[in-house]
Amino acid sequence: MAFSIAFYASGEPIYVFLIAASVSITYFLSRQIERKNTFAFVTALIVVLLPLGVFKYSNFVIDNINRFFHQGFSNLDLVMPIGISFYTFQILTYIIDLYKGQVKRQNNIGLLTLYIFFFPQLIAGPIVKYADIEHSLRSSNEDWDKIKEGTRRFILGLAKKVIIANQIGYIVDQITATDFNRVSTSIMWLASIAFTVQLYFDFSGYSDMAIGLGKIFGFEFKENFNSPYHALSVTEFWRRWHISMGSFFRDYIYIPLGGSKKGKLRWMVNILIVWAVTGLWHGANWNFVAWGLYYAILLMVEKLFLGKILKRCPKIISWIYTFFITVFGWTLFMWDTNSFHYMITRIARLFSQKNVVFPFSVSALGLNANMIYLFVGIIISTPIGKWIANQIRKLAGHFTKDKLAFAIAYDVIMVGMFIICVIFLVGETFNPFIYFRF
Repeated sequence: MAFSIAFYASGEPIYVFLIAASVSITYFLSRQIERKNTFAFVTALIVVLLPLGVFKYSNFVIDNINRFFHQGFSNLDLVMPIGISFYTFQILTYIIDLYKGQVKRQNNIGLLTLYIFFFPQLIAGPIVKYADIEHSLRSSNEDWDKIKEGTRRFILGLAKKVIIANQIGYIVDQITATDFNRVSTSIMWLASIAFTVQLYFDFSGYSDMAIGLGKIFGFEFKENFNSPYHALSVTEFWRRWHISMGSFFRDYIYIPLGGSKKGKLRWMVNILIVWAVTGLWHGANWNFVAWGLYYAILLMVEKLFLGKILKRCPKIISWIYTFFITVFGWTLFMWDTNSFHYMITRIARLFSQKNVVFPFSVSALGLNANMIYLFVGIIISTPIGKWIANQIRKLAGHFTKDKLAFAIAYDVIMVGMFIICVIFLVGETFNPFIYFRF
């Protein structure tokens, strides 16, 4: 626990006290919450949600008051605590499940603090429900096999992040930093596709690292990604992407609202509410709300009729539809803005036929060296990569019947991959974490 607190404090020492205050108040109210005291429950919810509202959404509210009511209020000069959305939601799962009687009160404030501060997933998820690791908090079960498995998973995640996501991220940053009047339709598509691949490797890489570190210390975190760019529908995509977030909104917003059990109209309203909140969770800008509503409409359309059509289509058609929808959606997500005009002009450029010769544009932006990483990322994250992996497994199984030799060879590859990651980290200063801002 002490190490986890020190880990967070190394980045933002002042905000350690903010999380500690939320945990302490939750702990002292937990006995009354367990007894279903509504006042204690509501008080705890307010205490936990208030910092998120102030740090993440206050300027969004001020901007919109100024915009729609022609006022001149100044924005608050606040720096948002790293990972505030993730740890806030984790505290909420404990409070809500405790009130509903689904978990027992944690009598040890140290263990409750460890649940919130546990460093592998504190900063950028996945969102871990208290019920999922309650037993591990009391008695974590470390063994050599888990340490080996966790180390391998950590290295895999680190490689996703450092070797692929960072290099592709440079493409996105160079294009988005370029004068928009110079950005061609083809380059706009390049930025959208690059961001699509970068986001997956960045966040799934971090999730792999968190799962791996958790396993090393005897904690079993649930999977957060399941090959989302293999999906054959938008509905399937959201069962595979950021699974912990989807589960949170389903369990704590969608189902309490009534889900799909109160008629079609109410179901549609519930979907719109959940996805508007999902968009706002990702960022306090209108582009995120638009992104959320975009998916709400698509999910409703698939549920009503399109899903049945997709099941009858050839898989390649369903995959192309889903991947296109996803890339377009991430284009909405890519530009943080409260300006609808700004958002629309960026989206319109995808279809404007404002073409500049593609290779010249890539060369002019200095992106030639990074294109190979994008190519590799696309292959790995799409069904092409699955096919190649299956062929490699068959080949490895044919030539390597000695399991010990195979395990040694695998670990040698992992060590080599780790060394490459270290070289990349030492040699470059460009190392963004996209989900830090959430």
